[in-house]
Amino acid sequence: MRTLILITIVSFFACQPEKQTLNSKDQSWSIEKLKEISERHLDSSNWDHELYHQDIATYQKYPEILKSYPLNKSPFPVATYDYAVSSTPFDFEINDFLFKGINFGEFESPDSDTVRNKLCLMVLTNDHDAEESSLVESRNYPYLTAQGFFKFKNHKYDWVFASSPDGYSTLMLNMKLFDLRFGETILIFPQKDQSFHYLQLNESPDNYNSIDAFIESVSNYHKVVEQLNISNI
Repeated sequence: MRTLILITIVSFFACQPEKQTLNSKDQSWSIEKLKEISERHLDSSNWDHELYHQDIATYQKYPEILKSYPLNKSPFPVATYDYAVSSTPFDFEINDFLFKGINFGEFESPDSDTVRNKLCLMVLTNDHDAEESSLVESRNYPYLTAQGFFKFKNHKYDWVFASSPDGYSTLMLNMKLFDLRFGETILIFPQKDQSFHYLQLNESPDNYNSIDAFIESVSNYHKVVEQLNISNI
């Protein structure tokens, strides 16, 4: 996991030789604005060639890791942008049930320490050796994208996440699509028959002073307690 975090820092948080302040804090994200930025990415005269060659070098150095995700992470050119993204893994327990979780978000600006969370994904594992890996992506600016997987015992969950600055976001997990406009916190409850149950909560770590306070609130949801009571993982 430490190696993957290093790759994320090198490949996706790289400093740009030239920056434009184009982020969701200081502009209205109309369809016209999104189209304008899309066209900038298509124009090779806008490409950040230093960043592009850096990504090629990263891919050549870590091809097996970048190919291990649900979607192969290949290098591609993009216009110069000013955008920083965040992923924070965490573990927690609810009544002796072990969950692995991860938060994804974007910094208010590349120089800010404040993150606006866009997705909190939590999976019941009951396995301290469970493997979780994720790759958060800024190259699709102004869209926040990420992908990853959870592997443990007899279960494996692949997922892909995309968030649009105009408010439309989705999570696809083992072909289940979640429209995150209806809640940015997703809990997955694996079942012995290889199916899974799930909850979608209209909650976010942004609403709390700490991740511990957020987890405590989620733990007390009656639907979470109900799912744990009938869990047969």
